[in-house]
Amino acid sequence: MLYRGLSIAHFVVAAPLVLLSTFFGLVLAPILAAGPVWLCILGSQLWDGSDPRLCLRIRITHAFSLFFAALLCAFGLWALQAGERSAAHGGGLLSTWGLIPLGIGGLLGLLAVFTLLLVRPVSIARSAA
Repeated sequence: MLYRGLSIAHFVVAAPLVLLSTFFGLVLAPILAAGPVWLCILGSQLWDGSDPRLCLRIRITHAFSLFFAALLCAFGLWALQAGERSAAHGGGLLSTWGLIPLGIGGLLGLLAVFTLLLVRPVSIARSAA
């Protein structure tokens, strides 16, 4: 039941990211959508949870996810600070756009941390052959 909840969480996080990747144009969309599509593939593998190599795939994927989440959060904070400086000089109409990468990075980071904490290696019973 735990793996099924994590599977659903992977789809809930990845689906908006696939749509958001098309925001940058159709040329970059296949490149930017590769990560969220891989999260969907991992989510479908988590539904069953019986693959012995699944834990390794999840650990590698979510280590990269934590790195990208930290980058997104750092960029979001930088954009908010730049918006604050711009608003002090009479601009700042787009200052809240920094909340988008901050929110996406936070959500991706939470998914990665919870998945890394909750997924454990599957023990495989050896046959007596």
